[in-house]
Amino acid sequence: MAFDFTTAFQNALQAGVAAAKPGGKAVEDWIKESAKANEHTLLAIAEGVKSKDISKETAEILLGEAARALDSEAAALAVTLKAAAQAAVNAFLGSLFTALKSALKLAL
Repeated sequence: MAFDFTTAFQNALQAGVAAAKPGGKAVEDWIKESAKANEHTLLAIAEGVKSKDISKETAEILLGEAARALDSEAAALAVTLKAAAQAAVNAFLGSLFTALKSALKLAL
């Protein structure tokens, strides 16, 4: 049976987007963009193994490197999302507390 990279890639992308849904649109967009940015490299590795231009061992190393790069990007995204969430909470509470202090003379 021949390996169909395009189908495998699309299935993997769908799985990634489905898993990203709880994180919101930013995470869904990130996995789509990251997957597309790495598609050519991943395809080249798969084709290299298929044509025997790349050994299985080398392919495993290259795929591991690609996975580590995506993991690193995911960690950066997590920090960015956490910072954005914290900024949103700070802005919300700051605005609300300012209004409450002014209107109700609270010492918040």
